[in-house]
Amino acid sequence: MPGTYTKPKSFNRRFFINIGSSMVPEWVEISQGITSRGNSFTENEEEFYYMADRGTAEKEPTTQNISRTFSGNRFIGDKAQDEIFINRLYDLENRSVEFMEFYDNVKDGPNGYKGNASLTISDDGSGDTQSRETIGFGLSINGKPTRGTVTLSEDGVPTFTEVTPAARTRKFVSSEG
Repeated sequence: MPGTYTKPKSFNRRFFINIGSSMVPEWVEISQGITSRGNSFTENEEEFYYMADRGTAEKEPTTQNISRTFSGNRFIGDKAQDEIFINRLYDLENRSVEFMEFYDNVKDGPNGYKGNASLTISDDGSGDTQSRETIGFGLSINGKPTRGTVTLSEDGVPTFTEVTPAARTRKFVSSEG
């Protein structure tokens, strides 16, 4: 049950992809059949060894690669899964998507991000004969997402509002404190 608290469950972090166009967006949630979500962070850093520091390294992050991964069971008829596994599976030139991610239990202040990603597909349906098909796919984030507030309409359509530059330094804050 969505609530307002400082220790969210994995289901409180919600992910949507735009399967429409930038002119006519159609946002669909990645949730049906998903049993697990993972992350992959890769950072590179440059090291500097200054005489004044007596040969001790000063490290500066220089690059990063962030991916979000999803696994679970195939649900035919789910708009997000059908888009990924039917319309884009073999179409490598059509793997770019716009995404939104946010915490549904954060009510005050910025609660998420909006950006672009490339779809990656690791499993389009496998498993034992008697079992449900398992799937695996991901979003490899392209560039730096924009921070902002995501709100859902009554019919579940997300709307993104970018935070003002002054508010970008604020931390996620829940209503409880």
